[in-house]
Amino acid sequence: MKYTLLTAFLLALLTLSACGGKPSQALPETEKANYEKIMSGGEADSKK
Repeated sequence: MKYTLLTAFLLALLTLSACGGKPSQALPETEKANYEKIMSGGEADSKK
């Protein structure tokens, strides 16, 4: 039982850290604009 709870807690912790909210590092202006577009529901400009 202890190991089941520990495993569930660690899995939840990894999921939250991997799929967190906004990025913590500074973004270049073009990436920032793309991020805002994606978060508002639009599509980002592709870099091709």
